[in-house]
Amino acid sequence: MRVILGVVGVLLVLSGIVWFFQGIGLLPGSFMTGQMRWAIYGGLAVVAGVLLLIRFGTRRVSINTVGALVLLMGTVWFLQGIDVLPGSFMTGQMRWAVYGGIADAAAIAALLLSNRS
Repeated sequence: MRVILGVVGVLLVLSGIVWFFQGIGLLPGSFMTGQMRWAIYGGLAVVAGVLLLIRFGTRRVSINTVGALVLLMGTVWFLQGIDVLPGSFMTGQMRWAVYGGIADAAAIAALLLSNRS
């Protein structure tokens, strides 16, 4: 049960970040873009996720779960940016390939540092 609640906390944090960025208009391409209520929902989701992680998550499990999800997300962004994975507003836009590469590098660094001990 502890691991499940830790994973739920991580998913809330990641979803909340996306909702927040869409709500403030920084991440376009959705019905949530530019809608301030989604920024509020995102902020609340991040807070709830962090509270779950503090209460039920362990440091290593939390970092590994977030790292794996960010690595997956970054890879999708990269492949869409270089036009290998079509079907979204990101397709063919090189800036998304760069964002994906940055997300992948950060995720790999976090995973390596977490598993070093």
